[in-house]
Amino acid sequence: MKYLKLYEQFRLILEKLDHKDKKLFLLCGPSATGKTYLAGQIGIEHWMKSTDFKGNCLITTDNEDGEQEKITELLEAKGCPKLAEISKSDIKDIGGVFLIAYVGDGVDKKWFDQWKNEADEEEKNILNPLFEILTKENTFCPQTITQQDSRVLKLALISYLWGPGTILFDDVRPTITKFYDDITEYIIYTPITTYLSDNLVKRTSGEPDMNVKGKIEMFFEWFQLSETVDTSFPDDKKYTLDEIEESMETLKTKITIEDFITISKINDKMKEDGFYFKSGGIQGDKDKSKVFNSRSGEKLSL
Repeated sequence: MKYLKLYEQFRLILEKLDHKDKKLFLLCGPSATGKTYLAGQIGIEHWMKSTDFKGNCLITTDNEDGEQEKITELLEAKGCPKLAEISKSDIKDIGGVFLIAYVGDGVDKKWFDQWKNEADEEEKNILNPLFEILTKENTFCPQTITQQDSRVLKLALISYLWGPGTILFDDVRPTITKFYDDITEYIIYTPITTYLSDNLVKRTSGEPDMNVKGKIEMFFEWFQLSETVDTSFPDDKKYTLDEIEESMETLKTKITIEDFITISKINDKMKEDGFYFKSGGIQGDKDKSKVFNSRSGEKLSL
């Protein structure tokens, strides 16, 4: 049994993707905390703006208009004509070409079978290492185990085919770390009053049906309330419930102060005296990466 466990550990190490000539960074944490904004501050643009698919770029899980067509261009440029041809097919029913090797959730395997039967050996040599790791198992968050998002496979496919450069991943969970070793991670934090009065308000203007309560619940997966200040955390401000209620005024049809009280699990002492924030929650308790305050006025240093 001991040797079997050692073999399994060795096998998992081998299954990580090669990232020679690429520097990998992950901006992680709750949705709408300013991850894309921070990338723009240091001049790193979305990968879809590239024409040669190399250099510095941002890859996000968000679905962008024209994304499937751009992935097709990437495949053609990187010597994968058969997968590019399949990418032009009507595969929206499975969510994207990056899912064709995915096993589970009723994904139609006919596209992958077509690729295996028709792709030449050169293309198979390029893509087989990737397809071996684009598995359902690797779509589950490594920290919470149960949370799943298959869009991480898109991050893996694009970054795998990308040329030399610096790649920033933008995701609400660190699942991409299942695909690569040596990713430098930052957990992105925004002060709660700014998050409620600005970040989420801007997001709802473009997504009027957005689940605001769900965003707050995700915030508390990474950050928790504290009766005392944590000097290692990049926000030493003491907050009050009155401030919180005032900051959610624009969102009052979508969330109430009662919702905040329930989600945050605030105690009576903090209701009376105020509270600070610290790392914590089902993500924050396990992820010990550096926390960066997106509203600190500082720029990320990569």
